[in-house]
Amino acid sequence: MPVITLTTDFGNADHSVASVKGALLKEMPDARLVDITHEIQPFDIAETAMVIKNVYPNFPENTVHIIGVDAIPDNNARLLAAKIDGHYFLAADNGVLSLILAELKPEIMVEITIGRYNPQSNFPTRDIFVPVASHLLRGGKLEIIGNTTNTYKELNYTKPIMQNEKLLVGIVISIDRFGNIITNIKKQTFEEHRRGRNFTVNVRNHQFKKILNRYADIILEFPPGFNVHGEKMAIFNASDFLEIALYKSDPKTFGGANTLLGINKGDNISIEFN
Repeated sequence: MPVITLTTDFGNADHSVASVKGALLKEMPDARLVDITHEIQPFDIAETAMVIKNVYPNFPENTVHIIGVDAIPDNNARLLAAKIDGHYFLAADNGVLSLILAELKPEIMVEITIGRYNPQSNFPTRDIFVPVASHLLRGGKLEIIGNTTNTYKELNYTKPIMQNEKLLVGIVISIDRFGNIITNIKKQTFEEHRRGRNFTVNVRNHQFKKILNRYADIILEFPPGFNVHGEKMAIFNASDFLEIALYKSDPKTFGGANTLLGINKGDNISIEFN
């Protein structure tokens, strides 16, 4: 059964998501549609990139991932179809694939140009991505729908920067619903630059001397019986990105790591190696 995932910033209050699903089912009645999320902050490319990077490996190969965030084509923004790591991605050339392409090369990538897919549409997620997805799931080739390209827009959040031998600087690319601060510093990158040295993670005026592997490991940092709820920690999350979190904290009551530390998306977080 063909699988199609949907990631958009449309929300669930109006007809947009249903229109896309209806068009997909009209083209592919046996398709299995999976909603990743429709609650991306409007036009938030960094958040979208993090979601897609984290979720796509959990799907079977040849899944088609439709990414309807900032997908309005114009003279400066093409629409792309790419096969990467055995998966198909349909997205605007706005940098949303940067996190994946920072580690993997596309098997093939094309700019969608074929005329019958209505390049002037004001709703390309439905009018362009849906027929392209159907074409691919029927065994069609990417080369038929557009011109092969090796270029794509890259954003500055794909990789942290080693400013000197002692300082690695990353940025916050996402803040989840728990208020956890997710950076673009991957564990592998950290270890490559660390080379066995001690380190300090600097987040505003707060410092971390240790990075945990599991959230529950914070319990081991305190005496038995100590209430660790709300304690700050640095951790490599399930996707191996450095994350600053509070243990079992509710952002609506106690607050999240982002509010307590005064951190927003786009802010810098640095690691100093001693």
